[in-house]
Amino acid sequence: MISLEKIAELSGVSRRTVARALKDKSKVKDSTLARIEAVLKKYDYKPNLAARYLAAKNQNFKILYMVYRSVSSQFHAKIFELAKVKAAELRGFGITIDFLVLDHGNGDPLADIKRVISNFDYDFLIGLPIYEEFFKPYVHALFNKAKELNVPMIFYNMDDMSYKRDCYIGCDYEKSGRIAAGLIALITQGKGKIAILSNRSSRIISFMERVHGFKNELVKKYRDIEIVYTHAMENNYIDVDFDLLRKQKIKAIYLVNPGDYSVCPRIREELKDLDVKVITNDLLPNSKKYMKEGIISAVITQNEEIQAKMPLDLAFKVLVNKEKIDFDKHFTQLGILISQCI
Repeated sequence: MISLEKIAELSGVSRRTVARALKDKSKVKDSTLARIEAVLKKYDYKPNLAARYLAAKNQNFKILYMVYRSVSSQFHAKIFELAKVKAAELRGFGITIDFLVLDHGNGDPLADIKRVISNFDYDFLIGLPIYEEFFKPYVHALFNKAKELNVPMIFYNMDDMSYKRDCYIGCDYEKSGRIAAGLIALITQGKGKIAILSNRSSRIISFMERVHGFKNELVKKYRDIEIVYTHAMENNYIDVDFDLLRKQKIKAIYLVNPGDYSVCPRIREELKDLDVKVITNDLLPNSKKYMKEGIISAVITQNEEIQAKMPLDLAFKVLVNKEKIDFDKHFTQLGILISQCI
């Protein structure tokens, strides 16, 4: 392997400048960095990663990881559990990972985020755009604080390009909606009346993009399928107009953001004479239960493990390996599961 002295000689700079460039590129002039990187590329220079990992322990890197917790969101609970497993691995390299949990169930749900904003001292932010009016102003302030301090920031699960985030890792919700349309077409034989339900606000990006993809696919390919009812609930589905659904003799329901799936037994009870098929998202304890019971016909998965762990892998590469983020969006693989798959 080429030595630092030789790299310095070929680049026309001092050894110290080369060492500084390898440690933190932002501290070297662009023109100088370009000469050094040209030499590194020509000689296929690979830094001593073991030395970097050892050095990382002395730099005390800190990562802030935002998570959302709600009794009605099994998906985010799963993300949190998976992220904690990955965080335990990185702590072995001396990296601190703090979880900022946004949870209405806390005694003072805004206390932690206010404290973080006031005393922000992190090297990397893994963000989750939250659209609830209760949290939104403080999430906005947090993202702006990170950018003000030039802290790398990536979003997972939900994207918001109005912020200058470095990349997004998560679901392609519009494509997920198109897949749902195809599944609905299969189980209805391409014709009939259907409904769209969701337990989250219609202003949430995952809902809007899924429904946009779903409707567009129906218009393009399945014009004999008619959406007769669309309802996004905030109150555990208590206000679903099942009388209307019975009168319309619907054949299928697209359950967009399912929450805790508590509407499923109500669908079975209220629409038992119609043999309604349900298409929804994510393989979680309650969705498994209702698939086995025959209430849910299929789920569309979005790979929560990648969404939970990849942001931490990327943060490690940026902070320790000094790698650059070279993509804007990484969409996780979508899948289709039926009861026979579980």
